[in-house]
Amino acid sequence: MSHASYQITGGLTPADIQKIHDQALGLIERVGLHVAHQPTLRLLSDFTGVRVQGERVCFRPELVQAALAAQRYPSHAEMTDRPFSIISGACEINIIDMETGAVRQATYRDLVDMTKLAHSLGMHGSAPVKPMDLPPLLQELAHYKVSWEYSDRRPGAIFDANPISSVPAADYIYEMAQAAAKPFAMGLWIISPFRVTTENLELLYHFRGRNVPFWVATMPVAGTTAPIFMPGAYLQSVAELLAGLTLIHLMADGAPIYCSIIDSIRAYPFDMKYASFVYGSPEDLLATLIQIQLNQFYGIPVVAKSLLTSAKWPDAHAAAEKAAHTLAAALMGARIFTNAGLLSVDEIYSAEQLVIDSEIVQYVQRVCEGFDVTDETLAAAAIEEVALGAGNYLLHPTTLANYRQATWDPTLFTHSTMRQWLDKGMPDLIGRARKIAQKRIAEHDFLLDAGTRRELDRIYARAARDAGAN
Repeated sequence: MSHASYQITGGLTPADIQKIHDQALGLIERVGLHVAHQPTLRLLSDFTGVRVQGERVCFRPELVQAALAAQRYPSHAEMTDRPFSIISGACEINIIDMETGAVRQATYRDLVDMTKLAHSLGMHGSAPVKPMDLPPLLQELAHYKVSWEYSDRRPGAIFDANPISSVPAADYIYEMAQAAAKPFAMGLWIISPFRVTTENLELLYHFRGRNVPFWVATMPVAGTTAPIFMPGAYLQSVAELLAGLTLIHLMADGAPIYCSIIDSIRAYPFDMKYASFVYGSPEDLLATLIQIQLNQFYGIPVVAKSLLTSAKWPDAHAAAEKAAHTLAAALMGARIFTNAGLLSVDEIYSAEQLVIDSEIVQYVQRVCEGFDVTDETLAAAAIEEVALGAGNYLLHPTTLANYRQATWDPTLFTHSTMRQWLDKGMPDLIGRARKIAQKRIAEHDFLLDAGTRRELDRIYARAARDAGAN
């Protein structure tokens, strides 16, 4: 028996990847990172192989290689229980109202409902929306509190990309994580080109010595914060990420380190005509394919940011970009896909789009499953029987035994005829997705145990008093 499946080949050659790596090491040694945080500068200056000149910190290649060797990631099975997994949410401030269809600011109620919906669909990820009806400190705490109260899959440690703004906010979130027995990590964002903020380093420095994992991420944009050429933008991305990884390796005091699997080696296109950051374009798709190759080279788990689009509504534009991007990424080897439910780059969250994105990934999964090639599936005997007049294929035993498994049975992308569609009143896909979302939210039944909820409520109430006092 053989199994037939398909994949994308080609792309960067091994020589291309090695050249990017070697030139990145050179940039890290010559350019390094701009660091204005004095405690970090003093700490780094004690290490052999680190050159500190004013606020510029450069690292020798052997330190970078040591940091690469130190990074640790869970296996796919440890990250998710699904062969094809979806991440949803990046704290969007706007949402499409399911009742009115209006785009409005998200609320705490939306945070709860969208967390329930994503959980019911088996998704991981950060908080789906930012509750704009709360003060800033409580917005951040609610991301975690609600995620843990209404899901056992979120934010899920390595899938977490919730921003933490300040030391007081981090301390509350750390306390909540301890109370809920949830993982907690701190991230370092490289600001392209090659800069680290004092505020971000202050957060990491605050958690040194507590065995808190540190991670690093970067998001260079071609033509604005990185070279206009995608290869050059990716060279900068690798150099920034590995420089940041080296920095956190030296800061971590033995704690685990890793690259963000959401924003690891990635560069992004920019549309000069509209002066807009672009997701979902052909160039963005190609960027994901480059990322997959480079992540594999560096041993970083692949998460494709393929469920992103510049479309403002759950329409043909959104479907085309999300489906094409996700299928291409999957054929290149990706099995985790992020940013379900997002529209307008990352400005709008949509429950209807979340349901549609789930269906898109199921479609892609079916393509990647391929098919078996056996004597049974070649069906020479069945062909001979029918061709010689013994019945027809509709009633043939091979059809009766296998028709349910032979084709994917979608929930939204149904294969009905025009007459069947007309007889049902011409239902539109977005309306059907909305009904599915409303039903799933209403039937959601996960709830964190009462004791842990009370402890989270206690910490949240104390933070609310502090927020009011300030």
